[in-house]
Amino acid sequence: MSHPHLPHRALGAAAAVVCAVLLTGCGGSAGGTGVASGKQSGAQSGQQSGEQDVASVATGTPSAAPRSSSGTPAADSEQGRPQLRLDSSDAERDRYWNAYATCLKDHGHKMLLERGPYSIDQNDNSPTAKAAQKTCAGKLPLQPPELDRDRNPHYDDDYRAYIKCLNSHGLKVVALADNSGWTYASSEQALSEDEQTKVDKNCTMEAFGGKNR
Repeated sequence: MSHPHLPHRALGAAAAVVCAVLLTGCGGSAGGTGVASGKQSGAQSGQQSGEQDVASVATGTPSAAPRSSSGTPAADSEQGRPQLRLDSSDAERDRYWNAYATCLKDHGHKMLLERGPYSIDQNDNSPTAKAAQKTCAGKLPLQPPELDRDRNPHYDDDYRAYIKCLNSHGLKVVALADNSGWTYASSEQALSEDEQTKVDKNCTMEAFGGKNR
């Protein structure tokens, strides 16, 4: 089974969830982000997209993020947005993501309330949801620049180091061909979910923090 970003926190061994990438960040019932300095603190960004199969580095940027025609976040949409760091605490991440989710909810975006008050329904593509995304764009957290391929010239090398670190610490995974996420190498993992989350956070800091350069 494959797993996407899961954005910090909750890699979700049992439910490998998505994290939109940025390390620090992700998706799924427990939250998660393939890389993601800890995957967006669980319920925050993690739960946003619901359970998926691949763990993604974007760990943290939901599909609702405004993007330019080239696929990268529009420059004018980044001004004033909260900037996450590789070493951002879970509490800080939660605060930013909760504020963004609350804004969407207040403006009519559908939520997956059964998953928690801050779980965004990523399948809501209604005009109301799109209007809410536009209105709340200024509250959408920016992932750490180290996790952004467009801003980190060493991204692919760092990602390979990240995958190597995960495996060396007992989290057996295989990187996707484009380094956008990973899948479990086996359906059975020796590490508990909490242990996987800790390994993921530590490896994100080690690989993307410049220690290998």
